[in-house]
Amino acid sequence: MRLFGVTVMDNLQPRWNVAPSQAALVITQTGLQPEAIFPAWGLPPGGERRSFLINARMETATEKPTFREAFMHRRCLVVASGWYEWSAPKQPWHVQLSDGGVMAFGGLLLRRGDEDRFVVMTSAANGDLAAIHHRQPLVLSPDKWQGWLTGGPAVAARLCVAAPANLFNWYRVGPQVGRVAEDHPELVTPLDDAALAAETAGQHKRKADDGKSDDGKSDDRQGDLFG
Repeated sequence: MRLFGVTVMDNLQPRWNVAPSQAALVITQTGLQPEAIFPAWGLPPGGERRSFLINARMETATEKPTFREAFMHRRCLVVASGWYEWSAPKQPWHVQLSDGGVMAFGGLLLRRGDEDRFVVMTSAANGDLAAIHHRQPLVLSPDKWQGWLTGGPAVAARLCVAAPANLFNWYRVGPQVGRVAEDHPELVTPLDDAALAAETAGQHKRKADDGKSDDGKSDDRQGDLFG
């Protein structure tokens, strides 16, 4: 981890599919030197919430009671080689730096009980990335890492700028990334032309099947908006 100026004593194993509630490598700094820690990703569901709270919008993080204190005093860097995102209808993509290198997401550390957890800051998607999804992680360039870790809230606020789409490349991957138990290099292998053609044919068939009611007539009921 020379890139971040930290030493990790544990025998790190590559991860290809980190999911909410799982531990991940995070860089923080409270003294003179940065350090690597492994908190869990996301806040557990509470009340009526059905899923982990895993992101904080950069536009509102300083206003939300959940994130305000962490933004002021407990920012971190979330180490990643890329991220997955889903476009409609549930098509997974892998996004990485154009040079395939390691990147850092701006993150916040939150104390829950006797343990730390982290969330990833997000911004509106930039440029062509918006065709995949309307949000993207807050990717910080190396020259901004120190300011994010140790600068005051005003410095951090100035760093909340969406990374331009031309820094990245992205491509379609298989649906296995949607299964938490899957964690292997094949998850980031691009789909070939045959797989993409088979997927398109399957989508056309499903649309045809879904558009028919039991008597074979067209069904004009509205579909599931968030399925």
